[in-house]
Amino acid sequence: MKKLFLGILIVALFSCSNKEPVETTNKLGFTFSAKDSVTIDPGNEFLYLSYGANFTELDENSQFLYNYNRTDNSVEVIDLDELKLVQKIQFEEDGPHGTGGDIQQMAYKGRNHILLAGYHQIHLFNPDAEKVASYKIYDQAFLGDSLLTGESLSPDGLLDNKGEHFITTYAKGPGEVLGIAKIRLSDYMLKKTPVPGLMELAKFRLVFSAGGGMAAAYPGIFISPLEDKTLISSTAVNEAFTYDPKNDSLHHYSFNSRITPNRQKESLRVNLSSQEEFQKIIKERSKDVSFGRFTYDSQNQRYYRISQKFVKEGEEENIYQPILSILDKNFNQIFETDQLPLEKMFRRYFVKDGKLWLFENMEDEMGFIVMDIEEQ
Repeated sequence: MKKLFLGILIVALFSCSNKEPVETTNKLGFTFSAKDSVTIDPGNEFLYLSYGANFTELDENSQFLYNYNRTDNSVEVIDLDELKLVQKIQFEEDGPHGTGGDIQQMAYKGRNHILLAGYHQIHLFNPDAEKVASYKIYDQAFLGDSLLTGESLSPDGLLDNKGEHFITTYAKGPGEVLGIAKIRLSDYMLKKTPVPGLMELAKFRLVFSAGGGMAAAYPGIFISPLEDKTLISSTAVNEAFTYDPKNDSLHHYSFNSRITPNRQKESLRVNLSSQEEFQKIIKERSKDVSFGRFTYDSQNQRYYRISQKFVKEGEEENIYQPILSILDKNFNQIFETDQLPLEKMFRRYFVKDGKLWLFENMEDEMGFIVMDIEEQ
């Protein structure tokens, strides 16, 4: 249940506002405009909007959005050019083509293949919901490196461009990531690459144990493809890693913000025995900086990332200010601003046709705020 707990925690950190966005010009050479918003025509269906569209992914041409529906175990295929639902792929839960237990990740893998991953297995399906392949990631004997006692693989990973390797992280407990794991699927050859920077994230976790149960809060980790490499970052530290699966090499990028701290506050005590203390610290943690995921603009060859800055406590929830960082294709930070035409935080966003699309639940309809970013 650890991912579900973390997802609930992250969602609770974002504020809401119904104010109309306005245009803002930044004197350092970029203009931002968020005058446009769009909604998706669902036809006779109800699109899945829970968890902030966390189970969505674009195809390679940024035309189709794949949205996993946890309620009925389906994938909704949305045409972003036509702004409508064009297909719903219905999966079985059991049987030879079944998805199995609770799905923790959905990813579009090109060539019309869809990856659905649970805690124990990853499955690859075609558009007819037929299972193409299935691979174990739990209680599996590996060649090469082996998982030590207490270590496990995360289902949050990706396939390389050739579909030969599954790349993810490995950990020894909730929030105790040790490094990157690469599994050759043809024979379960495992290569572990320890990453000290990911190990450092354990300093930010909190654990509450009582009566045989446990709750944990820890930084989120983002894993995304980067041409023939893998990009990894976290919500806790202003940095990123690129991993090259061809030679298992790693490159570390550290960034400096003028607007926010460059890391969250570390936990003075990790293991807590009181639920009241646990909730109190969680509430205080919600005021800390939280760095968002990177998304790439292939048209302008730039990366964007939206992070959150605490402003004040509201009547019902905290109020946050979004911070936009812009980096060039080599991960040199070239710009950041808190002067955006946005009135709330956005967790899920992507780039289409050089514009930043930000997911918005618009009165139970799937919608997007479309933000122009122009260099002057």
